[in-house]
Amino acid sequence: MRGLILAPYQNTQGSRGENDPNNTTIFVGGLDPSVTDDILKTVFGQYGELVHVKLPVGKRCGFVQFAKRTCAEQALSVLNGTQLGGQSIRQSWGRSSFKQTGNVIIIKYFSIHGQSH
Repeated sequence: MRGLILAPYQNTQGSRGENDPNNTTIFVGGLDPSVTDDILKTVFGQYGELVHVKLPVGKRCGFVQFAKRTCAEQALSVLNGTQLGGQSIRQSWGRSSFKQTGNVIIIKYFSIHGQSH
């Protein structure tokens, strides 16, 4: 017997702010134009494993996503207001990189013969 279940995907990420325990993304503003993603990786990487660093072109800001919330919290508390590239940076919680959508998870069942369908 084969079957396919479509179940709504409940994504808990995507909420804003410091109260979202799944948010590990920090917004970094006030960046000097000389600051590169490699510089951000070096500075923020001291506080834990990084998942992603993004510097939007033409903006004086960036986004740093950590693997763990506790690492992001520590970097946020220690680095906020520090000098980077000659400028005082400001930080706040960014939005998680995942947005809540109507995505669907497809769950496959195995047939009696052990093959996935």
